Amino acid sequence: MAEALLEWIRDHGAIGVFLILAIENVGIPLPTTLAFIVAMDLVRTGRLSFIAAVVICAVAHLTGSILGYALGRAGENAIVARAQRGGGLQRAVAWLHRWYQAHGSVTVFAARVVGQVRPWASIAAGLGEVRAGPFLIWTALGSLLQVAVALKLAEAGWWFWDEFPKWRLALVIGVTVVFWGFLAYVGVRAMLARRRGSGEPEPD
Repeated sequence: MAEALLEWIRDHGAIGVFLILAIENVGIPLPTTLAFIVAMDLVRTGRLSFIAAVVICAVAHLTGSILGYALGRAGENAIVARAQRGGGLQRAVAWLHRWYQAHGSVTVFAARVVGQVRPWASIAAGLGEVRAGPFLIWTALGSLLQVAVALKLAEAGWWFWDEFPKWRLALVIGVTVVFWGFLAYVGVRAMLARRRGSGEPEPD
C-alpha cells in the first residue's frame, strides 16, 4: 500500500504532495512522510526550489487545517461522527483541552508538531470553539516549523541514500518496520479503546 501511494504521489508531483498533506490535516491519517520524500526529490532534481517546497507543504497543511476547523465548528456531520468513532479525535480533544487550559492559544501551535494529535487537532479546535484568529496564526506558524523540519529530515534521508548505497536495503527495511509498526500500534490502541468503550474485557 505504501509503495502504491508513493508512486501515486510521484506521478502527480507537487499536486500529489499538496493533496496528501491537505487530506491528512482534515483528519484522515496518511503516511505524510512519503509526501515529504517526494517533495525533496523534486527539490534535489531541480523541479522545485526548497522555498517553493516549504510553501506548497505549508499551504497544504493550512488548507486541510482550515477545512478540519470548519467541520468542527459546524458540529454534527458525517465526517466528525466517523472521526469520533475511531478514538483519535477524542484523544485530540482531551489533549487540546488540557493544554489549552495550561497554555492558551499556543496549544494550537503545539498541536501542529505533535504527530499523534495533528490529524484531528483542527477538528478538535473547531469543536472546542477556539477563536478563528488565533487558530489561523498559530496553525500557520506551527505548520511552517513542522514542514521545514520534515523536509530537512527528508533531505538528510536522500543524502544518506546517495552517500551510502550499501546501506540502502537497511534503510528501506528500517523505514518499513517503523511505518508498519506505527500503524500496528495505532490499530491496537484503537481496538482496545473500542473494547473499553463497549465494556468488553481487554486481553491479558
